[in-house]
Amino acid sequence: MKKLANKDYKTTFILDLRETVDDVAKVTEDISQVLDSLGASVSDTIDLGIKEFTRAVDRHYRQGHYLEIYFSGSKSTPSKLKDKLLLDKRVNRIFIESVA
Repeated sequence: MKKLANKDYKTTFILDLRETVDDVAKVTEDISQVLDSLGASVSDTIDLGIKEFTRAVDRHYRQGHYLEIYFSGSKSTPSKLKDKLLLDKRVNRIFIESVA
């Protein structure tokens, strides 16, 4: 039987912290716990700070807090992560890419 190899991923989150008392460190910790529960291991987190959007959809939301998390997990981990964070109001967008 073949052993499934873990893949490395880079995930970029755009956070919307306007209506929460949580800071970036708390959101990073919560996302890391979700990844741990999915069997993934977080290798690095980078807080990229607040950046202006090139094209804002909402005129009241023109900038977001960017966060990068590098992790390794199975092929199903990215879709499970998106499903788990779908209803989290602090996460505006999730971009997941495989790192070679």
